[in-house]
Amino acid sequence: MTPVAQPTRIPSLPLLAASWMLAWGGMKLSLPALPDLEQVFNVPGDALRATVTGFFICYALGQLGWGMVSDRVGRRAPLLIGLSLAAAGSAVVLCSETVVVFGIGRCLEGLGLSAISPVGRAILFESRTHERARKELAYVSMCTAAIPMIGQVIGGYLVAYASWRWIFAGFLVATSLILLATWRSLPETHPRTAKDRPRTFATLLSILGNRVFWANALCYIACSGTLLGYYAAMPFWYSKHLGIPVQVYPWLAGFTVGIYIIGLVTARKLMARTNSRNLLWAGMFIALVPGLGLMAIWTIELSTTMTVIVLVGASMLLAFGSGLVFPGANAGAIKPFPESRGLASAVIITGVFLVAGIMAFAEGQLHPPFLGPIGLTLAIPFLVAIPLVAMLAWKGFNSCLEDRSS
Repeated sequence: MTPVAQPTRIPSLPLLAASWMLAWGGMKLSLPALPDLEQVFNVPGDALRATVTGFFICYALGQLGWGMVSDRVGRRAPLLIGLSLAAAGSAVVLCSETVVVFGIGRCLEGLGLSAISPVGRAILFESRTHERARKELAYVSMCTAAIPMIGQVIGGYLVAYASWRWIFAGFLVATSLILLATWRSLPETHPRTAKDRPRTFATLLSILGNRVFWANALCYIACSGTLLGYYAAMPFWYSKHLGIPVQVYPWLAGFTVGIYIIGLVTARKLMARTNSRNLLWAGMFIALVPGLGLMAIWTIELSTTMTVIVLVGASMLLAFGSGLVFPGANAGAIKPFPESRGLASAVIITGVFLVAGIMAFAEGQLHPPFLGPIGLTLAIPFLVAIPLVAMLAWKGFNSCLEDRSS
């Protein structure tokens, strides 16, 4: 396959990082407000959890649409349209008086923000060499890793001392600023004409049928989807069921964020010394341990303090495993498709957020200090993914043997 022509001006890494941070902020800023919004809108908790799931589903399915569009028409226009849609969604949420309008605004935000991840990854990999892009993606991941904590801390203080509407007012301003910066400075990295537009449906089928893609993507989907669902359930566990103030519990995410960054750094160091496949297996089994550990104490009822310690410890192990998996799995899944990076990236993130949406709704209904059911939900994605990845890897190994023998 012929490489895509390099842009004359390399897109700014800080701008791409800021866009990714905006997308993560859109997911996390509002979480501390959810328990309070039950009283504001006079609705049960399931209605608010449904808005989280709706956001994740729109964010997931939007990936495929934006990925296909960006491969056909270029990267710049879809990113600008997505940011504009996210700003419009924030304005709807800001003015909402019912949970239905709130949910519509959040879905619009999710659909708009979903353009950032596939388009941003595609821009990164087609404007740099593969090795440089992989390293810079790890740096961006370190920047975005702190957003789950920072976003929830900011949201918690705004809910406690001001109003939940200030969350979305600030997010609207941030989105508008990044939209302006993107419009002014982001070059087009993927110019397309009618002659060289790819056949997106045929390309999608090629991606979905590629063993190398799925052997890497399933690792990333299981780890990231489970971790995102865990974060989304935190407000209901810590604030509603364990009585931790909304401006206090987000700081507990700092332990998870720190360990995730350590996992990313460890992965970068070990990539030069070991096979990336070994790192993926190590990360997957480490991420499985928290679920199995919580299931082992199924019948034990812990004190509030011990429950918090165990939940934080479980999230730290899950985050470390995810950090080991992320760089190699993401780069390995995209590498076979140099001219369709946007679509390949979109398929990955679609899987991540579909899993996250399911996990967020399921885990948000579980009540600590009964930790066994929480452990089961944490373990299921890995108990499904690990055998599938092993089967794909074994088939790939057998294919290599057949090729050599022939």
